[in-house]
Parts: sequence; structure tokens; C-alpha cells
Amino acid sequence: MRGVLLRIASVGIGLTLALGLVELGLPLALDRGPCSGQVPFWRPSAVAGWTLVPNVVRDAVVCDEHGREVARHRIAVNALGLRDRPRTFERRPDRARVVVLGDSYVEAMQVDLEETFLSRLERATGAEMIDAGVSGYSTDNELRAFAERDRRFGADVVLLVFFVGNDVLENGARLYLENPHGLPPKPWVGNGETSGPLARCFGVARGAAHVADALPDALWRASRLVRWSLTGGVGALLRAACRDAAGPALVPGRPELFGVYGAPETIAWEEAWAATEANLAALVARVRESGAEVGVVLAPWHVEYDPRSVLHLLFARGQGRAWDFRYPHERLGARLSEWNVAWTSLAPAFAAHHAATGRPGAYAWDGHWDAEGHAVVAAALEPFVATLLAKRR
Repeated sequence: MRGVLLRIASVGIGLTLALGLVELGLPLALDRGPCSGQVPFWRPSAVAGWTLVPNVVRDAVVCDEHGREVARHRIAVNALGLRDRPRTFERRPDRARVVVLGDSYVEAMQVDLEETFLSRLERATGAEMIDAGVSGYSTDNELRAFAERDRRFGADVVLLVFFVGNDVLENGARLYLENPHGLPPKPWVGNGETSGPLARCFGVARGAAHVADALPDALWRASRLVRWSLTGGVGALLRAACRDAAGPALVPGRPELFGVYGAPETIAWEEAWAATEANLAALVARVRESGAEVGVVLAPWHVEYDPRSVLHLLFARGQGRAWDFRYPHERLGARLSEWNVAWTSLAPAFAAHHAATGRPGAYAWDGHWDAEGHAVVAAALEPFVATLLAKRR
């Protein structure tokens, strides 16, 4: 028995030393400048996929395609887990309240808080503009986050900012499996699959998501190895193992992101559009059940109006396909109109700004809005928000 225990102890010590060496070596392998190696502002969540960690205060960095720093901003996450000034669920009866759902374009860690379009709208309209945006969210995340937390704000208006650049893709289970973004798998991804290789791939993804959710916060913050294993590591494994099961690519050898700019031509894109419209309909119904007015803002990617964007090099036209930048705005707008949902697109405002200034209002490689872009958004949305608030009153 003593010999068995000694062997078990030896194996345990060896594994501990090996993991420690890997942990120490990861910075050498993964760090590529100031934008890599940062502890994320979020942690996994079985409810919404991931959520911002309350009461975190530190810098967020924007880098170019070479990993060089181009901007740095001090970011504070409030006690409710919002990238926002301090808020409470309780509200003043004499002040209107707007809750804004969205992804990193709403979260806006690329600019100072007072430069965000939400802060600008709060000053312009007098309404309380609550930032419920979280990096990487798509409509499925937002639907679950609204049901769990955001409905508790008792908003007069709920505004969804839908980023057409990747929100459709990230609603699709197959496309999400093949195009990881350094985030944990969604706990509900592919839950409708019951058999076959694809179902097994989705099962692995959901299992990894639940393991990530169960981790102690201290381990999640402290270990690069743990974070990478449950995000990039799992993503790379699934992308390699499940490529054939997930179906053919739209353009072989090219990322799928530009596939949103045209009618779906693969089973993965058909699934993504169907899931997007179902999630949107469910979110609209939840918001209306809460008693709030609902509005949707379609936010363009800067490649739509800036032909000089370096991202066009990644998504060159291939195999006779021409990208139609109007398609997602027209398709989503038609669905929203069918449901009597007020909506607007920011594409004309950004196109006009680019034509007048030659500047995209976004960081060239990162793609997120800079301070100038947030000013464009605020100016475009002020009358839209005012109309929704008047309708509510």
C-alpha cells in the first residue's frame, strides 16, 4: 500500500510540476504585445454564456494588426456587472430609463466612459441610458441576460444594438463551433442535435462551457492555462475535429464573417439566419412582456462603407461571389417591420461621415468605434430614442 501511495504521490507531483512549467511558459508562447495576456473583464456563466465581473477596475488596450498599442482607457465595471457608472435596479419615478443591449460596440471599452454614445445620449435626452453590452454577445446571449437581469431595471425603452458584422454568425451553432473568438462555448450551443458526429461535437462544447462555469473565480483569474484551455484550446480542438461534421465552408480558405453579406448558401448560414430571427422574435416578446417599448439599431461593420479597410484583404471576393452589404440590413429590417418593431440602421450615418471626412469612425484593424464614431452614433440615435420615449409616455 505504501508503494502505491508513493507512486500516486510521484505522479501527482510530476503533473503539478509539468502544469506549473506550462503555466510559466504560456506567456512566451501566447503573448504578442499589450493586447495579449490580459485577464479578461468577464468570466463564464451558465446562464448567459459569460458576464462581466463586478467591481473590476483596470486598463483596456486597443491594438493594431501587428499587436501594437493604439489606445488605452481606464475601465470600471460597476457592482451590477455593467461597464457603466454606478446604477441600481431601483429607479427615479421622474426620470425615463433606457436599457441598451448589445455586444462590445455597446460595452465600448475602446473609449472613455464620457465619450460613449450612451453617455452622449444621456446628456442629450436626460434619460438614464444603462449600458448592458458585453463583448461577444449575440442575440441568444442577450435574450438570456435580459431574462436573468436586465428586465429588473424596469426600463421604459429597451434598445437592442445588433452588429451585423458577426451577430448572425454567432447565433448559428455550426458557425459558432467553427469560428471561435477566444470565448468559452455557449452552454446551450447545438442543444437540438440528438445524434451523429455533430451532436457529439456540440456535447463536448457544452461540457467545456459547464466546466468553465464551475471554476472558482480565483482559479479563473490566476491561471492562463485554465483560461486558454477552456476558450482558445477547446475552440481549436472543436474547429479541427468538427469541420466535416459542421458542413462546407462558404468560401474555402476564407473566414466566414463576410457570409452575412448575401443570401445564405450553406446549411450553416441557413441555420444561423433561422436562429437569428427566432432569437430576435423571442427577445422582442420578452421585452414587450416587461412593459417596455422596444427598438432595434442595426450597426454596420466599417468594411461596408470604407473600401480601404485592411479587412477587405481577408475577405477578397472569391468563387464568383459578390458581397452585398445591403442584404443583412434589408432582411433584418423587413422582419422587424413585420413584427411592428421600430428600427433604424446606422449605415447611412457612417457612410455620410466617411464621405465627408474620409475617416471611418472606427479603429482601422480593431473595427470598434472610436470617439468620433460614438459621436456619429449618438447624433443618429438621438431622434430615434426620443421617438421611442415619446411613444412610451
